[in-house]
Parts: sequence; structure tokens; C-alpha cells
Amino acid sequence: MEIKDYRQPMVTSIGVMLGFLVGFLGQWVTEPAFKLTTLADKLVFTGSLMGVVMLLIAMYRMLSPVPPEDVMPYYQLTLRLYMGGIVIAFSSLLVSTFI
Repeated sequence: MEIKDYRQPMVTSIGVMLGFLVGFLGQWVTEPAFKLTTLADKLVFTGSLMGVVMLLIAMYRMLSPVPPEDVMPYYQLTLRLYMGGIVIAFSSLLVSTFI
């Protein structure tokens, strides 16, 4: 299995997701009336922040060198962090629309 074939697309997609989430949070928190008063606001903020942190960890893991004997377990955990970051961030946005 060639990990290099998976590395570049994953790094690109992490960059796109991080760009969206950081742009969304940056625009939202710089508004003059920004307050975390409702449950929906707290859910979106916490979920987005957790997603950003998980995606940053996944990006770090994708770009750092890996010992050859630990390749598969290392990248499996990285993939779980990546998927978890996306699911948490966007599900918090989705769930907040119903609260």
C-alpha cells in the first residue's frame, strides 16, 4: 500500500475544511453583537472549535514523518481524527438548526 497516494488528497481536503471553519468562526466572533447566549450558539461554537482542533491534529500527523513499522496504525488513527473532526464540526452546525 502506498500512503503517498492518500496523503496529498487528505492534506488538501483538510486545508479546505479548515479554511471554511476558521473563516466561519472568524467572521462570527468578530461581529459586535457576538455572544454565546443560546444553546445553539454554544453547540455551534464548541463543535466547530473541536472540529478545528481535530483537523489540525490530523494535518500535523499527515505531514510528520512516520517510522516504517508503524505506518498502518498511525494513518488509521489519523483518518479517524480527520473523519471525527469533519463529523463533529458539521453535525454541530446541522443540529443547531433544530434547537
